[in-house]
Amino acid sequence: MLSKHKNFVFKLVLLLLLSSRTFSQSDVFFNGEELYYEVNYSFINIGWAKFTTEKVSNQIDRYICRAKLKSNNSLPLIDVDFDFISEIEIKNGKIVPHRFTSYQYKDGKKSTEVYDFLYDSSLVKIKRTGYDGNVEIDKNIKSSTVFQDGLSIFYFARANTNKNGTEYVPVLMQMDTSLMKIDFSSKRTGVEISEFDGEIASVYLEGFSYFTAVFGLTGEFSGWFSNDEARIPLKAKLQVEIGSITLELKSWKHGNWQPPKY
Repeated sequence: MLSKHKNFVFKLVLLLLLSSRTFSQSDVFFNGEELYYEVNYSFINIGWAKFTTEKVSNQIDRYICRAKLKSNNSLPLIDVDFDFISEIEIKNGKIVPHRFTSYQYKDGKKSTEVYDFLYDSSLVKIKRTGYDGNVEIDKNIKSSTVFQDGLSIFYFARANTNKNGTEYVPVLMQMDTSLMKIDFSSKRTGVEISEFDGEIASVYLEGFSYFTAVFGLTGEFSGWFSNDEARIPLKAKLQVEIGSITLELKSWKHGNWQPPKY
């Protein structure tokens, strides 16, 4: 039986500096990109996720990234309805979040979390407003670490594919700090998705999340990304409390991009 969604609950307080390695921006941040995924538990569709990227006008290398995560309405034991917005700058070849906003919807109401990353002051300002409109948390975290947020980590993993090595990535969400371990590999492989005939040329990563997130995601995960400049996430396997779920790319809008054949 699937359990109810757990909101982001971070269990570790670990502050580690990001690796000094940088990435080539290439097509990872593509103005007008739309990626749509289905979320499945075995043969059961439990929800979907949509990611969009938009370049900020008149600013160099700054983007507004959005994600919508929604559970299947026909499954009453799962209640997931989130909007994420992350303003991201590509600075010296690194992904630097500036503001993250999370909206959670329930029974016609919404709660809001906002994280403002104030790098000049070595502060992160955090504010949570509950479903009743009252401010529940308003605090600062003092740190010079560059944290990834719940959406920018999607782009961080994507941008750093096609290389070898392990990254210990500081993540900030739900008013706390945690860590994600990602093992990158440049080894070429093939992967199949239902919307494409044949295998797609891809690169693979795996890792471990030290937190519990949307759909109860926690612990081990793995993913396949297109072996080209776009580095489109094609498929991911993630652990939840009851086992493993799969995210699979179902539709895409990224210029003339098509999955590269293996």
